[in-house]
Amino acid sequence: MDPLSVKRRLTCILAADAVGYSRQMSQDEEGTVRVLSAHRSVIDGIIVFHGGRVVSTAGDSVLAEFASAVEAVRSAVEIQEALKTRNDSLPEASRMRFRVGVNLGDVVVKDQDLLGDGVNVAARLETLAEPGGICISSSVYDQITGKLDLGFQDIGEQALKNISRPIRVFRVSGTAIPERHAPPTRPKRRQVSWGLGAVGVAALAAVVAWQSGWLQSSSKDHASPTSAPNVEVERIRAEAEAIKRQAEAELAKVRIDADASRATREKADSDAAAARIRAQAEADAARIRSEAVAAAARAKADSDVQLAKSAQATRKAEAKTTEAAAVAAAPVPAPAPLPEKTAAAPSAASTSPNRFDGTWIITNTCPAIADAQGFSYDFVAQVKDGYLRGDRRAEGSPGWLRIEGQIQADGSARLDARGLTDDPKFSPQGVAKGLPFSYHIAARFEGSTGTGKRLELRPCDTHYKKQ
Repeated sequence: MDPLSVKRRLTCILAADAVGYSRQMSQDEEGTVRVLSAHRSVIDGIIVFHGGRVVSTAGDSVLAEFASAVEAVRSAVEIQEALKTRNDSLPEASRMRFRVGVNLGDVVVKDQDLLGDGVNVAARLETLAEPGGICISSSVYDQITGKLDLGFQDIGEQALKNISRPIRVFRVSGTAIPERHAPPTRPKRRQVSWGLGAVGVAALAAVVAWQSGWLQSSSKDHASPTSAPNVEVERIRAEAEAIKRQAEAELAKVRIDADASRATREKADSDAAAARIRAQAEADAARIRSEAVAAAARAKADSDVQLAKSAQATRKAEAKTTEAAAVAAAPVPAPAPLPEKTAAAPSAASTSPNRFDGTWIITNTCPAIADAQGFSYDFVAQVKDGYLRGDRRAEGSPGWLRIEGQIQADGSARLDARGLTDDPKFSPQGVAKGLPFSYHIAARFEGSTGTGKRLELRPCDTHYKKQ
């Protein structure tokens, strides 16, 4: 939050919370909701009547702010008095009492919400109040002293939860007997039905306002202590005090029971959550183990397949090598003798191997056999000082072939060939691409042409043409 955008103000906070709400909800949800809604109508009406604003509500709690500490305490007193009257008309199991805390402090304003230490202190004061009671901070007490005809009990400085400093707390112990103008005639008492909640709120607000001193005036000027209205007030006050003491005792017991029930429920919820987490963890561990076993099985199967393929390729290569070695060990047939010429003896130039020097085109042709397709390709070779050497493709790449060897003075030659296999479709038994091979060629050159035959492996012919 940007410090420059923070808005603060001094305000009086009222925090109220229902006692035993969770227990009542567990016993009668619909009835509890109806009672809470009726009580909330009374609470909200009194807050608005005294110029307050309801800041937020959460279930059974209410948070409101007032510009005046006097109005906030008056509102708290009227709320408790009004709720007493409403609870008296309800069965004991359905009665709902509230605790109220009031604090005056500096708060942070965010949108329509109030935040900060001032709000937290009010909420903690509410927890110190007795059921149906009110607790206020010393900051509130200082503002209302001499302005409200109420009784207070100083319970000293209290260490409130999550509040860094001790707070001096006062309990509102009741109101003094109010004096008012004696009306010309005693007002007629009427029963207020549940359906007239709004009228009841207004009437209760008027009674509490009267008792709080708003309509109080000097008894010396207006009424005698023996007047009928004051006697009625005394009777009502005595009955209210008796009901209050009884309610406080009963609600203290209910509060203890509710706390025990809440602790039991929280423990049960915690145990259930732990069980769910443990079950989920076990399920995840089982799934991970299963996936690991499956992955290991797949990896082993893939490894076995690769080993089998490697072993098969090795066996084929060894077979080819053995075959090539056997062929190489066989005696090479001597070149066919040149036909005798009746002409005169050849000159030195015609018998020198240098006469074949130059660029030659080699055509290598292999016909198709049972398990391999036929092919034919050309490549260039060079002859220097009678030594022939030619390469097809780059050395080391699949399909590479090198033919080289010395051409004798009479044109005969035993050439060496070596290379790497090409596409398996051109190799016997489908030998894999890139495997080494070698063989020999018996060749004869005459003038600008030559022929040759492969001596090992499959039968192939080579033709040579000088450029």
